Amino acid sequence: MTFPVDRREPNRSGPGLKDWKPPLSAEELRHIARTLRTGVPVDDLYDIIDASVGRPDEPTMLAMTERLRGALMQLVNAVVERDGEELAPGLANLVEQARECRVAEALPGGPHAQLRRLSIITEGLLENLLTGMPEVSA
Repeated sequence: MTFPVDRREPNRSGPGLKDWKPPLSAEELRHIARTLRTGVPVDDLYDIIDASVGRPDEPTMLAMTERLRGALMQLVNAVVERDGEELAPGLANLVEQARECRVAEALPGGPHAQLRRLSIITEGLLENLLTGMPEVSA
């Protein structure tokens, strides 16, 4: 359902409003919106990536693996939405690895190797998506 929108001229009579410019360009805002639509909590994923370097106990490792598996397709979809299907070779390789690891039951080296592989791919996709985005302070 759509509603009609009245088109009005903005009120530009306030102090300093004439000189105001948006802090980001339209393309930068679109990039941020696409990234936010992924719904991936970036800090959570980086925490898992950091923890995967150690040797978490098996239940924790399996939970972390499932969490990264779930995030991978969201990240892949965000990359494909942003760049289309014709990706740069390095990024195309990451996307292909993500798709393969997402469905792989087990990798040589056991559960820790699988978690590390998922972590590396996830980190690569995150870094690609976040490159050029403005820093956000909490």
